Amino acid sequence: MDDVSRALLRLWDATDDAVAGMDAVDWSRPLVPSGAPDAVASAVLGTGGTDVAGLVTHLTGVHYAGPDRLRAALATAHERAERAVLTAAPSERTLQAQCLDMCLHAHDLHEALGLELDPAAAAPAAVAACRLAIGFVPRLLLRTGARAACLHLLVRDGANGPVVIDRIVRVGEGAAVPTAEVDADAGALLLLLAGRRGAEELGGAGRVVWSGRIAESLVGV
Repeated sequence: MDDVSRALLRLWDATDDAVAGMDAVDWSRPLVPSGAPDAVASAVLGTGGTDVAGLVTHLTGVHYAGPDRLRAALATAHERAERAVLTAAPSERTLQAQCLDMCLHAHDLHEALGLELDPAAAAPAAVAACRLAIGFVPRLLLRTGARAACLHLLVRDGANGPVVIDRIVRVGEGAAVPTAEVDADAGALLLLLAGRRGAEELGGAGRVVWSGRIAESLVGV
């Protein structure tokens, strides 16, 4: 099993553990509101409901069920994900999509419950998720009003880690040379693009650095 698949299953483990420790009031805890100035990225990358119960329902596909049934359904979904990874490795794009889904949902669940999600354990999954998520960047730039833009995007494996994705993103005609740059660790970039964290918070933590007008538009400052 490769590192990305292991990291994906660790996210399932963390989600299972968090749900197993919940009490009755935890199911109605709201998901933390978007840290972004608008919901553009959240609309592109998706959400899992408005509260913890809705998020677990989204993960399991079981509706109108109580806590015990939802816990059992989550364990079944976890087993299904593990069996799929172990018996028939998914395509690269499918694995990236699964990583994107679980990185965001595990984050949302832990935030709502006030729990800490180990970023190092999920780092390989976050990198894989970013390889898919950066495909949305041109669309997000267009939504900010950019008609011709060239952005240098650097994605790191963990905070202050090595660059693992080095991509030039272009929108429109006549934008051949990068005039802006975003440099972020994979987990931070996912949270930023999905509207879970604002650029100023992530920048203050040293997890995202940006320069140029187009970059400012993308990160929402």
